Amino acid sequence: MGRSFLDQAKLIRSGGFLEDCASELEKVVASVDETGKAAKLVITLTVKPASKGQGAVVMSDKVKASLPELPVGETILFVTPENNLVANDPRQKEIELRSVSVPAAPAADLKTVNG
Repeated sequence: MGRSFLDQAKLIRSGGFLEDCASELEKVVASVDETGKAAKLVITLTVKPASKGQGAVVMSDKVKASLPELPVGETILFVTPENNLVANDPRQKEIELRSVSVPAAPAADLKTVNG
């Protein structure tokens, strides 16, 4: 039996391939934990002959994470007669609010009941 996949993968980009795999896997796991949705890690290895002769190959790799996206919030805006966007409906009148001071109630006397 030949060398293990891991032993051979260590040779690709002097270990950079495995570092990229570990980094992308960490992102995948974090996003699944955060969103509760599935993610995907796709690893592609391409092997081509180095020349027309035999005995040497060129390895290239691609490590790609497909992460779930968090939903983006929506905003309701209103259109003015001039076609501008505003946060408040221009057809509604604004209610003018003001502070009202309420005098403090007098403290009540507490009575103790002996049983």
